Amino acid sequence: MNFALVVPILLELFLAIDACTEIRVTAEDKTVVVGRSMEFMIDLMSYIVVEPKDYPHTAELPKTCSRSSSAITWTNNYKIAYLDALSSPFSCDGQNDAGLSVGALLLHGFSKYQTVHKNKCGSAISNLEFTAWILGNFATTEEVRRAWRKDSFPLMWEQPLKGNTFELHWSITDKSGDGIIIEYTEQGPKLHENTIGVVTNSPPYDFHMLNLRNYVHLSKFAHDPLVLGETTFPPTGQGSGLLGVPGDFTPPSRLVRSAAMVNFADTAKRSDEAVNLALHIMNNVDIPHGVAASHDHESMADYTSWIVVKDLTNKAMYFRNYEDLTVRVIHLDKVTPGKKLKIKVGTPIGGFVDVTGDLQDAQAHTEL
Repeated sequence: MNFALVVPILLELFLAIDACTEIRVTAEDKTVVVGRSMEFMIDLMSYIVVEPKDYPHTAELPKTCSRSSSAITWTNNYKIAYLDALSSPFSCDGQNDAGLSVGALLLHGFSKYQTVHKNKCGSAISNLEFTAWILGNFATTEEVRRAWRKDSFPLMWEQPLKGNTFELHWSITDKSGDGIIIEYTEQGPKLHENTIGVVTNSPPYDFHMLNLRNYVHLSKFAHDPLVLGETTFPPTGQGSGLLGVPGDFTPPSRLVRSAAMVNFADTAKRSDEAVNLALHIMNNVDIPHGVAASHDHESMADYTSWIVVKDLTNKAMYFRNYEDLTVRVIHLDKVTPGKKLKIKVGTPIGGFVDVTGDLQDAQAHTEL
């Protein structure tokens, strides 16, 4: 089947899956790291794109606006790096060299964007451009929060991609660990404080905060033995404090499971340990091919196409894809582009390392 015909079908299926997860980890040395997974049914053909400071942008205009209408324009105040999708300018996730992270995650079934009248064309931006707009214009979460409170944000409209629409909400975190979530729903635009360091998908964020009250029994410590009459029942193995943590891949379950991992794990001491911890936590929501399928399209099961871990303190972006678990990194401080640069996420780079030749003599010594 022609790829151009397949993409709209797959996008429609993807919107019914909702399987992205984001976490935040803070090390003892104050390094802040954000990890994020991307799920899809095919290779998204994502590139990591790096834009220099002062790179120009012009927003797309909604259909309600004429071609002669003026659109929002901006130039990057910061160097930015983001992951795109399906050969489009849609920035799914990214960071800038001021230490700000923005992730666009699906909010299928709940998003409702704003109507842009003809006289408001010059103050509107699409949901697909919002990530790049935030990264190019803001250095901290507090700056975003202040702009939101001043009602100085552009109107938000829904831009189609490959004939389909993405219903999104956004997680914004800076290098201090300050995090917020922005959503547009039937109740209007909302800004939530991200106090637990985890974001997933539908329903809206306030539902997830309420749902966590169903798991107040979770603990990093093993439960005491249960005594019934004259019989004592000790826990079976270690880890009983997490009995009842949900193991499925629905957004509420992934949020509960990830929140437990983020908040119960030992605190990393340094930046490299924080990145390593984030990768381990992301493994808990990594979806293998075939386990999240649809009855109608079993052969096109959802899976984790890539994972990105952003060190906001040290301006580094780590990433890996499904086919090759080798972790690669881009250091924004080492990139000095005068133009836009990119690298394909799915390019095989390492694979399995053959260490057969490194085997050494392990014969035991018997002399005293």
